Amino acid sequence: MPVPQDIDSRAAGRQLLIGHRELRAQLAALRAALDEEDGLTAAVSGTGEGASLVQQLRARCLEYCVGLHHHHTMEDGAFPVFEQRYPEIAPVIERLREEHRQVAAGLDRLSKLVENDDGQDLTWLRAELERTVAGLEEHFVYEETYLLPALGVTAPGPTS
Repeated sequence: MPVPQDIDSRAAGRQLLIGHRELRAQLAALRAALDEEDGLTAAVSGTGEGASLVQQLRARCLEYCVGLHHHHTMEDGAFPVFEQRYPEIAPVIERLREEHRQVAAGLDRLSKLVENDDGQDLTWLRAELERTVAGLEEHFVYEETYLLPALGVTAPGPTS
């Protein structure tokens, strides 16, 4: 598939930041929901409501996986243009591609596990999510530190 050459580098960089901000917020919300619902599920176990809560959380987890995969797919599609325009960042892009492959493998694994598991163990779900997203913040910061300046976008300050 041909790569579109009319990519606006600055707009792509700003969109990358928006995507990172949204993914960070979604992950924080998912983690908070897991913490909150873990206590709620324990409180309603035996009533049949716990299974519904777990199913909702699993759906949110899968939704996050799809969003993160889409974000990385969009970035991967722009990388060839950036390599042509900014050959000096080719090593940065290659590292990002490898990290995207690793995240994609983790997302695929997590999605299959979540879809196929019929248990109600939120501790398990949280552990699998954390294993999958381990290093994701480092990935975002690396991208913002080394890719954004080449695209003419100022990286945000440190996250707190």
